[in-house]
Amino acid sequence: MELLLLLVERRGALVTREEIASQLWAPNLFHDLDNGIHTAVRKVRQALNDSAERPTFVQTVSGKGYRFVSPVTIVTDRPPSSANRSIAVAVLPFENLTGDASQEYLSDGLTEETIAALGNLAPEWLTVIARTSVMRYKRTRKTVGEIASELGVDYLLESTFRRDERAVRITSRLVRARDQTQVWSGNYDRDWQFVLQLQEELGKAIAQHVEFRFTAERSISHTRQTTADPDAYDLYLRGKHYWNQIRPTALRRAIECFEEAVSKDPSFALAWSGLADTYAVLPVTSDGDPAEFWSRARHAADEAMRLQGKLAESCASSGAVSFWLDWDWSRAEQELRGAVLLNPSCVSGYRYLAHVLSNSGRHSEALAVMAKACRVDPLSPALHAISGQLFFQARRFEEAEDRARHSLALNTDFWLAHLILGKVCEQTHRAAAALTEFDTAFRLSEGNTEALSLKGYTMAQMGRRTEAEQVMRTLLETARTRFVPPYNVALLCAGLGDSGTAYEWLEKARLIRDVHMVFLTVEPKWDTFRRQPSFQSLMQRCGLPEFESSSRLQSLSPNSRASKTVRR
Repeated sequence: MELLLLLVERRGALVTREEIASQLWAPNLFHDLDNGIHTAVRKVRQALNDSAERPTFVQTVSGKGYRFVSPVTIVTDRPPSSANRSIAVAVLPFENLTGDASQEYLSDGLTEETIAALGNLAPEWLTVIARTSVMRYKRTRKTVGEIASELGVDYLLESTFRRDERAVRITSRLVRARDQTQVWSGNYDRDWQFVLQLQEELGKAIAQHVEFRFTAERSISHTRQTTADPDAYDLYLRGKHYWNQIRPTALRRAIECFEEAVSKDPSFALAWSGLADTYAVLPVTSDGDPAEFWSRARHAADEAMRLQGKLAESCASSGAVSFWLDWDWSRAEQELRGAVLLNPSCVSGYRYLAHVLSNSGRHSEALAVMAKACRVDPLSPALHAISGQLFFQARRFEEAEDRARHSLALNTDFWLAHLILGKVCEQTHRAAAALTEFDTAFRLSEGNTEALSLKGYTMAQMGRRTEAEQVMRTLLETARTRFVPPYNVALLCAGLGDSGTAYEWLEKARLIRDVHMVFLTVEPKWDTFRRQPSFQSLMQRCGLPEFESSSRLQSLSPNSRASKTVRR
């Protein structure tokens, strides 16, 4: 957008590459200038449906720069009224002043809960940047102006906390980004059990000082579920701390904390929501056995909805279970749309809703929803990686690779981004690069067998059948000591050309509710199976939606394997 604005403002005139670089990047920041400018121009042309060879809008001046050649009409409108404007706020990580490093979980928890409380407060006009992006600024030396520019926000909230056995003291100040002026500050001393109510007080104080008149009519009509038990709340925060690590061992610690929290206070809806989220994500990211977690996830989600069904977290948790484990995508879409309506800053609601839409073949809708998630959480490696997965499912492989690489730029050790990059490389005839990415994903994920299965599939497609069969033996041997998703075995069978055995493993996957089965609708590796009656029968027994074969979608895609090979 910055490049497009620059070109339009200088319409008819040559804009040199040097001028573009100075406008888009700080000095010495961008190490690959040519590729960066090329990528930005390509994206402008994609947005305008323009052609480099016969440009209607952006003309290339060889060796010099670019010129905007289309006529431009200046339209003068009145600025939007304050009632219709949206304000963006970032809640920076709470600074721990206790001197006790073991209290960092509390610092992170207070940050996340304040984000959620503020996001629920005025969803029609207030956007709150999500946890993952703001946590990158913990102990940062960057200025308020730099942070605000990177996150694209109007205000930042800075806070500190101290705590003893019974009480907590929080000091906060709200800073306006455009002139770095402190517009409000406050000190709060509360008994520990009333911390959740305090976060809503913080939210209302912020709302009153961000250029809008805050009234009761504009405030949230459903407050977030609190607990009167300080121990239950402490356990909930510890559970969220472990959940955010998204590692198998940490997720199981999160379950312990959430379960103990709801045992202390069975009416604590947020703890039930956290429990449902953890049960649902274990089979997705950590080879968890869905037979172990499905009923528990559904029960926890139902409890959260029963206790507080108008809570964004409750709706998002139930929607996630409906998608991954129940395979009830109509219900999932309804619940997830409810979550983002209740709180437009609910990243998990956007993420799972985008998955539902994409896996249902509604790729344009899915990518639009995911773009909203990325605006709320712009520095999240997970969201950019999942965006790559959704582009991959839409057969837009070049954009899928861009998203995966962007995720790795934020976190080079993020295993899911390596996995998705490997998928793209395999589909675009770069098998050696794909194998490298799958090996990296397997190592960084603590042994996720999807990466191993994809490695074997790629070897089989390369003609390295003996090595692929060795991968199969490794999968089956691993299954003797821990759960291996049957879908992963089926995929490798398909790669080896053994469709009969592949169907046997897919049937096993159906019976145990293997979460990977949701990708049967969109994974390119199943394209040759989709017209087979046995595959269609399997889809019907799963209750998964049927739509036009993705093989046609593949042939229509400008970045498809059939029409283009991406090379870097």
